[in-house]
Parts: sequence; C-alpha cells; structure tokens
Amino acid sequence: MVDTIHTLLNGYLKNPTVQIQIQNFKITVLGDVKNPGTFKIPNERITLIEAIGLSGDMKMSGVRKNVLVIRDSCGIKREYRVDMTKKELFSSPAYYLKQNDVVYVEPNVAARSEGTLWKTTGAIFISLTSLVITTIILITR
Repeated sequence: MVDTIHTLLNGYLKNPTVQIQIQNFKITVLGDVKNPGTFKIPNERITLIEAIGLSGDMKMSGVRKNVLVIRDSCGIKREYRVDMTKKELFSSPAYYLKQNDVVYVEPNVAARSEGTLWKTTGAIFISLTSLVITTIILITR
C-alpha cells in the first residue's frame, strides 16, 4: 500500500515520504477477564500481554495455558492457542495483535461449573425447602 502511494506521488513530487497510520485500530478481549470489551488502540502495535492488561487482567479462574486469539485475514479466520506461562509466547505469531483481533480467555472447569443449573436455581430450591419445612413445623405443632 505504501509503495503504491509512493509510486503514484513520485510523478508529482520529488522524493515523497509516505506514512500510513490506522486511525481505528481496535481489538476485542472476551472471556474470563475483569473488563471484557472492545478497545481502540492509539498506535498500531499492541501485544497480547498489553491487551489482557487493558481488560483489567485475567481473573484467577482464567486458563492461562490456553488463550485463544482469533484473527481474520482477508476473510480467512485463523485461530492461535497461546500458553501465557511459557516463553514461546514471545515468538508466537499472535504475540503482536493485529487490527480486529479477538482474544478469548476461557474459564477453568470450576468457573464453568458455577454457571450450571444449580447456580441459577439453587436459591429458589433452598427457599422452597425452607418454606415447606416451616409449613410442616407450624402444622404439626
């Protein structure tokens, strides 16, 4: 892109300098982080570590050994699995994020099981059980 613009300007200017800067560079961080969301980045370079830091860091229940980075390149989606606990992170193709990358931190098994039926209906079950026991006690006395 820079070379094309440089070549076009060469016919009108002597030794033109071309710099391109993306004004709407953004990434999305989802999953088991403190503040998930989409973040606009003021410059065009951000690392995976910085992106997770922008989202308030991983929760204690986040799986650090299997962070997913989804990248859309020319309509083709690629997935990268990154182990944040190993030094190979720094040589991963997903270490430096690109425009519109999505970072997903999956919750560990304990955090996933919290979202089960018991969590959503447990309070109702306990309340109904308490009501039934109280009613039985009042009737039998």
